[in-house]
Amino acid sequence: MTSRKPILLGALAVAFIALVAAGFLAAGNLWKKSEVDALGRNEIAANGNVQGELYTGDPRSEARVVQSEEERLVYVRTIASAARWRVDGLEGPYRLHTGVTNTLVLPARTEPYTAADLLLLAPDTFKQLASSTFMLTESIVVLPGATLAFTGGEGITVRLQSNEDAFVSIVALGGSLTVAGTEESDVEITSWDGSGADTDTSDGRAYVRVIGGHASFSHATVSSLGFWSGNTGGLALTGTDTAGTFLESGATAAEPAAPAGARLLPEADLKSLADQTDLDYSVVTAGIDNLTVKDNAFGLFITNARDIAIRDSAISGSLVDGLVLHRSVTDATITGTTSMDNAVDGITVGRSSTRVELQDVTASGNGRNGISLDGQPLADGPNAVGTAVVTYGGNRILGSTVADNGRYGVELSGGNKLRLTGNTIQGNEVGVVVNYGAEGVSIIDNEIRDQHKQGIAVREAGAQADIRRNTISGGDTGVYVRDATASITGNTMSSLSGHGVSLLGNVPDTRVAGNDVGGYGTVAIWDETSTGAVVEENDLLSWHPAPTVHSVMNSVFQPLTFIWLLLGALLVATAFTRKRHLRVRTIRDPYKERVPLTTLSRGIVRIDDIRRAQ
Repeated sequence: MTSRKPILLGALAVAFIALVAAGFLAAGNLWKKSEVDALGRNEIAANGNVQGELYTGDPRSEARVVQSEEERLVYVRTIASAARWRVDGLEGPYRLHTGVTNTLVLPARTEPYTAADLLLLAPDTFKQLASSTFMLTESIVVLPGATLAFTGGEGITVRLQSNEDAFVSIVALGGSLTVAGTEESDVEITSWDGSGADTDTSDGRAYVRVIGGHASFSHATVSSLGFWSGNTGGLALTGTDTAGTFLESGATAAEPAAPAGARLLPEADLKSLADQTDLDYSVVTAGIDNLTVKDNAFGLFITNARDIAIRDSAISGSLVDGLVLHRSVTDATITGTTSMDNAVDGITVGRSSTRVELQDVTASGNGRNGISLDGQPLADGPNAVGTAVVTYGGNRILGSTVADNGRYGVELSGGNKLRLTGNTIQGNEVGVVVNYGAEGVSIIDNEIRDQHKQGIAVREAGAQADIRRNTISGGDTGVYVRDATASITGNTMSSLSGHGVSLLGNVPDTRVAGNDVGGYGTVAIWDETSTGAVVEENDLLSWHPAPTVHSVMNSVFQPLTFIWLLLGALLVATAFTRKRHLRVRTIRDPYKERVPLTTLSRGIVRIDDIRRAQ
């Protein structure tokens, strides 16, 4: 054991030296890391630094089901466009055989189709389970000029079959869909697997979609619907459709027995009509208030739409994003709406969507961003479909609350003429991020507090923002600008632990003036590693430089300090590892080799004796 002790102590000394060296290196590199934007923006969180919960379904099987659904709808539209004048005696609703289930087609008429009408048209597939509960086991398509209305003074519940055998959908294919309850009782639409709501999306799931028509939802609840894509994501309002041909997969199924009610058109007589297409390309419009959306794949998905009005609604628990304004959504107004606890983003406005106003909305507890606005061009050069190379914008966020999201509060990616005014942004990783060349951004009169990193970050070449009269408190840095341009004036900053303003890289035409900066970090305004900025007079009386981990490490781990620590460690190691030559085996008399002085002399001698001896 004694022989191992020097080796052990030597190893400890080496470990101590390595630890000191690591600290020395960390002091120079730990705070020089730059932010890395996540990959897969506005998509399912699956790579890079993207935060949020991963989608739990089966990508391969669900993508195939999405394609099958698109083909089914194109088939129905193609047949519907020609059946009226090619099928003798066709009047009123009819059915088409579309794979595992039939599709009930509701053609144009003056009066809306109601639950009572469906009981007559589809007595075998639309059944009343209780006084206000219905079960639908076949899909429904509403054609242009027709309206399907689920209304009820006492509220009703419509369950859509959704299990491992089959799922059904309600699609307004150019027609209108109205779902309206009352303040006392909602009308509810949900999936049903026989024992409860369907939570498995791997084999598809029931959904509701309005294509190129009008949607009206008031005092309604839509829950546990949709899978994989935005179009089949639960509740989808979409404009133009994609042309194609419905193809059944696998072996040809036997012709089913004709159900009671509406007429089933013979499939063999319709084959020649399937080659004809007469698609009506249009946008969708909608009026939505007091709508509750829970546990869908995509909460509420809107694309190719105009004049969308959403107010006093709530979206939560989505498997991907909450409210999605995907492409070409113009003149949309969202007020008094909450989007929370969704797996990825709370509210996302995609490219080519313009003049969107979010007012008095709340986005909180989402897995990635609270609100994402993407105004980048759809193309950056010549492309196969001739898409224009233009940026989009004119979107505003006013008087809203964005709190406790996993990544950013608000992310503005590209675009122009974007405005954030009067918002409260709290408890995110970064409060507001301006990147990807977004310009003409106004961030004015907002309260931004307790972010984990920066209150406002403007970064990457081309990004430009006007940051005025904001109140920024808590977190590491108030305003962070890297390789971008910003005007930072009249802001009040307090309780910051790093810097009030950080300027890095080339920041042309950046101006910092008239700000009241308070905190306990190292430097109030850091611009030593930047070029192109003008820092004018700012009130720094409330800034109190205080020791931080960074400053302590920089002061301790200086080269000379490192050398002294190294020498000290070597001395300690040497002191404990040298061999001892003197071993103490027994107790010895310390005076053994000493003798009394009297033994070396005659003792006391009188002087008379000495004289006589002489």
